[in-house]
Amino acid sequence: MVRFQKKKAYINLNKLAWENVLNFGKLDPYTSFVRKGLLGSLFSICGRLQSKILESELVSAQSLPHLVITGHWRSGTTYLHNLISCDPQFTFCSTQACMNPHAFMLGIPSGANRKTNRPMDDVQVAADSPQEDEFALLALGARSPYEGLMFPRSLFDALSLADPAELPELDRQVWERTFCDFIKGVSFVGGRRAVVVKSPTHSYRVKAISALLPNAKFISIRRNPLEVFESTFRMWKVLFDLYRLGEPIGDDDLREIILENRVIMERKLSRELAALPAHMVAQVEYERLVRDPLREMQSLYARLELDPEFLTSEFFAQQIERSRLYRAGNNVPSPEWQRRIHSQWGDFF
Repeated sequence: MVRFQKKKAYINLNKLAWENVLNFGKLDPYTSFVRKGLLGSLFSICGRLQSKILESELVSAQSLPHLVITGHWRSGTTYLHNLISCDPQFTFCSTQACMNPHAFMLGIPSGANRKTNRPMDDVQVAADSPQEDEFALLALGARSPYEGLMFPRSLFDALSLADPAELPELDRQVWERTFCDFIKGVSFVGGRRAVVVKSPTHSYRVKAISALLPNAKFISIRRNPLEVFESTFRMWKVLFDLYRLGEPIGDDDLREIILENRVIMERKLSRELAALPAHMVAQVEYERLVRDPLREMQSLYARLELDPEFLTSEFFAQQIERSRLYRAGNNVPSPEWQRRIHSQWGDFF
């Protein structure tokens, strides 16, 4: 699990993950010895032990009809993920699995009864809540944009790590193996069902994932770009406060990265989604989903040719009612930044 303190949190990185992160900065000798030398090695051993113990039980899950949720940060991916993950025809990447990927298949508890609220939006999270699998990939040693969480000034370079097709060959192979093995483990723990996978970082890698999971279907969600921009800025600030080991990044430098990087993400996402068969891709607007969840989910399921039985259940109706209790913030940037957003993100309105 991520362990929250007042102003700091730690991710259970194995030794390879620390070697990746330290491409962007240096640790003091004590931190390097404790986190990389001791804890990193321990998590690496746990991961190998987990794989060895369950070797005969794990089977390939690459042919299952997984669901992959894409979309820029703060676009409503978590809201959609929470809704779909209630459907019993799927399983999902839990917080327990993503934050403790080295041992989650062994049933070793990690804060199993604890609940906390996400610092960027106050959404409640528990060990069995749906979570971003990117944290697991990072912790297991796959190259990840979230390496930039520890060294904020490296964020732009870290974001360029998102697409495994653009990594050096060895890093690409490690990423593909790590991703497939993690999905296989999540499916195993979830009764060998298809997995609902969600991370904004997958918006950069639709082609790569569809090659690894040929029957996967993709959902792309969008939200008011002005609200997305401001909320993303706040998210990175909060995450940096929790995780950073290096120097902070200036506010306007962070805004420039957000502004520029979304254009890169959206161009890649649009191009790679367009190359897939129509029945394997669905677009969702966050505002419509919040306004009429049942109607939008019915449309989504029809588009992707999914079994809609769950949508008529009492449990789903209750989940919709619970989701209405949460209201996303609708803060917008200053007029100067709004002008720049309209200029550079015009296609996203």
